[in-house]
Amino acid sequence: MSTQLSSGRDPDHRWRDWAEQRPATPGPHFDNAAAGRSATSVLRATCDHALLEAQIGAYVAEELASPVLDAGRAALAELLGVPPEGLAFVESATGALKALLAAWPLEIGDTVAVAPSEWGPNMEAFADRGLQVTELAVRDDGEIDLEHLRRLLATSPPAAVHLTQVASHRPLVQPVAEAAELCRAAGVPLWVDAAQALGHVDTASGADAIYSTSRKWLAGPRGVGMLGIPETWWDTLKIRVPAMAEGGLPVVRLLESHEAHVAGRVGLSLAARQHLELGPAAVRLRLSEVGRGTRASLEGMAGWHVLGPFDSPSAITALRPTDGQDFDGDPSPPDRRTRNPDYRRCHRSRPPGDERPAAADQPAR
Repeated sequence: MSTQLSSGRDPDHRWRDWAEQRPATPGPHFDNAAAGRSATSVLRATCDHALLEAQIGAYVAEELASPVLDAGRAALAELLGVPPEGLAFVESATGALKALLAAWPLEIGDTVAVAPSEWGPNMEAFADRGLQVTELAVRDDGEIDLEHLRRLLATSPPAAVHLTQVASHRPLVQPVAEAAELCRAAGVPLWVDAAQALGHVDTASGADAIYSTSRKWLAGPRGVGMLGIPETWWDTLKIRVPAMAEGGLPVVRLLESHEAHVAGRVGLSLAARQHLELGPAAVRLRLSEVGRGTRASLEGMAGWHVLGPFDSPSAITALRPTDGQDFDGDPSPPDRRTRNPDYRRCHRSRPPGDERPAAADQPAR
């Protein structure tokens, strides 16, 4: 199996430069959907701040980093389509959803509408909050049926609609901008899990709440995430003002942890700036090319079925074993991480600068 995905498509060497800005690896990196490879400069910025904390004290170092952190919030807010004042650093996408559920004006027994491919831990978070879940109808390719959503919003509106914009287990991208328009017209909030979407596809969708993690397609440090909420909802949030909170902070900023991985936030701020400088639209196009090319090159491989949609803009490639093979020795049930049975099938994703083909005799993990 061989695929030359960049031939004639990298005239200014931007993708080669992207790869060279990262530490060398012993082989191709196929796990961007789990954790992207941070640039050496991002790693250095993270380490430098941690060292500064040891030299002058953590709180003094955080105060000195305030301009960097504010610029990071602004960059992330631009990517997520919210005002900078509506962006809060948190510890992870999971932490962001928990903060959202705690702050949003919900009642026990309220209903959240989700797609059948919803991420399993999100379902657990809804249950922990005492929420009921209803499933949205989907098309054959897994995308939500927008006409069904329109009817649901008109006849039996849920308290919120929650969509995972990009699935982890196959190249499925939900039409969140179109869903946001329908939800806005019906007065129902749309929440978007952008953990696999930020830095991968367009995330400025007009959602009423959107959250993500640092470590995937933006290739920032682990242990950092973010939550964005537009101004429309600020006055309705139920947020207790911490006793040690600075006066005059935007309400969404009150969701940030006082005790936090600030070095990781510094690294994420640099990763977000670098993504904007590289050009989000160009990155999206490149990742789409990589995903489509990889799926096309693997189609027909003996013993494996390539999951669609084939023309998806996602860079994720997923393979389902067709001969009953156990590819990773993991006996966990299919719904360990998602309710979709395809998750425990083989799935991996390539970053934009990785040109090396996978070996023909190995699953593309």
